[in-house]
Amino acid sequence: MKNALINATTKKFEIIEKTVLPITWGLYWHNKFETWKYDAYDEKNVFCFGSGVLPVIGGHRLIFSFRSPLWDGFYFSSMGGAGYQFKSTGLNNVAIIGRCENPSILVIENDGQLRIDFIEVKEELKTVYEVSKYILELYKDKNLRSVVVGEAAKRTNMGGLFSQTVRNGKFVEGSEDWAARGGGGSVLYRAHNIMGIVFFGDEKEDKEEKEKAKKIIESYYKKPMSKVVLEHTKKYRYDEETKTGGTFGNNWLLYKEKVPIFNWRMPYIDKEDRKKILEKILKFYLEIFNKETIEPKRWANCGEPCPVLCKKYRNKNKVDYEPYASNGTLLGIFDLYEADRVVKTADALGFDAIEIGNLTAWVFELLDVGLLKEEELNIKKPIFDYKKITNDDDEEIREISKHNAEQAIKFMHNLAENSNDLYKILSLGKRKAAKILNERFKSRVNKIGKKFNDFAVYVPFGDWGEIAPNLYWTPGFFMPFVIQGRYLTYYKPEFNEPEKLAELVVESIKLELPIENLGICRFHRKWLKPVLKELVKELLGIEDIVEDSINLYREICEYNKKIGYPAKIESERVKDLIIAMAKEFGNEEWTKKFENKENVDEYVKRVLNKYSELLGIDWRIS
Repeated sequence: MKNALINATTKKFEIIEKTVLPITWGLYWHNKFETWKYDAYDEKNVFCFGSGVLPVIGGHRLIFSFRSPLWDGFYFSSMGGAGYQFKSTGLNNVAIIGRCENPSILVIENDGQLRIDFIEVKEELKTVYEVSKYILELYKDKNLRSVVVGEAAKRTNMGGLFSQTVRNGKFVEGSEDWAARGGGGSVLYRAHNIMGIVFFGDEKEDKEEKEKAKKIIESYYKKPMSKVVLEHTKKYRYDEETKTGGTFGNNWLLYKEKVPIFNWRMPYIDKEDRKKILEKILKFYLEIFNKETIEPKRWANCGEPCPVLCKKYRNKNKVDYEPYASNGTLLGIFDLYEADRVVKTADALGFDAIEIGNLTAWVFELLDVGLLKEEELNIKKPIFDYKKITNDDDEEIREISKHNAEQAIKFMHNLAENSNDLYKILSLGKRKAAKILNERFKSRVNKIGKKFNDFAVYVPFGDWGEIAPNLYWTPGFFMPFVIQGRYLTYYKPEFNEPEKLAELVVESIKLELPIENLGICRFHRKWLKPVLKELVKELLGIEDIVEDSINLYREICEYNKKIGYPAKIESERVKDLIIAMAKEFGNEEWTKKFENKENVDEYVKRVLNKYSELLGIDWRIS
């Protein structure tokens, strides 16, 4: 494998010949540069990325790793399809150190000879679409792919990385993806002064290796590979049983009345009322989505030739469950057209949709309960009364959704611009902001009897680290593991005994981390699981990819322990979510135990004890 270490200060690069997977590559450099010693925005926070290494359908993701300004530890995030173009450069992995003097675009090209250059950007580019278009105009005749940041990366900890497929000199509608979790876009811009990366070349994929992989898969399944893929990915393409497709189509039906609403207030809303709200979601979200997306087959892939076509789009909006739950139902928005506006704003500004949705929902509730004031944020209070959704007519629901959407859009613009001192604090994230605001508004805290963090939903790490959970009401996303906000957990709608949950989480890690490190789309995990070890052994020479991945997880743990340790759950809302889950899923023993709220600590402690034992790490709460 050919890899490059690029210095953005000197504009020089070094080629390193080494067989190494993308996340392993990133952690290697973070240990080498001892990045735990420095601020997340120090130029020593090496920004790494690499492409998928197995020549299989779904195997061309681009994986980014960095020390996260949010989580505070080592973090990784990935996007679909971009690795398909990146392989044409002849490189497998890249690491960036140093800092450009002025905002720049990194150019990686290979037309027979590898060239790496930087282009200074003098124009005022604010949205991810403007940066992407700027790059496209420069290299329209190339078979390119770009990865860019937006305004959010410049002044907040929540900047993501955006990429859209280009074909014949034009952007492909719906074929776009994000590596947004953890604030990688913020690191790329604020640590290295890089607004975007563009790559293109003429290196070809090894056809012999591709045939070898296909033979292994078809030998196991005794059927054509294309059929294997489609049979195991119907949720993401089209499910005949549900008559819909994609995460947006199916997750509302799967999680039903447990979908997150109103800043995760589900524990305080009667189940029957939540069912009524679900009816509104199915009417104003799912029915419209099916009519405008599923029926006319507005489906695309991420940019690699994949038949699943998981990207569902309508009205120039790519529609996925988590961005729309975060920036729709979580904000009290139940009109899909209004949610479109909010998601498009979050995307244009370059925010991690999950993180900004959770932050906005928190701020909405702070306004609703009086811990923050309208005049301090220059937005109006949201309409955050769930009974108005269960009781009101359709037109009233549209008006409520429009009002909340307008406040969310204003809030996001103000946050991206850091329009006043309060927005500067909020741009740090919920946990850091809550610590500051608890002191600043002590009298309000005393009056209400609750702290700012009591309304915030996040997983803590160390003294300052945090990440917003994925949009699933399930214990696995609230546990303070070595890394959170990824799918290295167990998230089916269940409530298990702590030791059982730990066992399920570790089993998930054994599948999810290998496919992340190999750069494979997790939508292909079902068909891939039985053949993964053989594929990796035959094509990469790695004897046991699962054991290799567990060792990697242990190394991430050791890195993160240099920064902090698992923290107890600090938020009353998160504790209430865990307590309510025990009741929701009929666990009488824990429902009784949770009558004493402090027993949430016991549950978490037991999960981490078993998790540590199974993984051979020390990640316990004392």
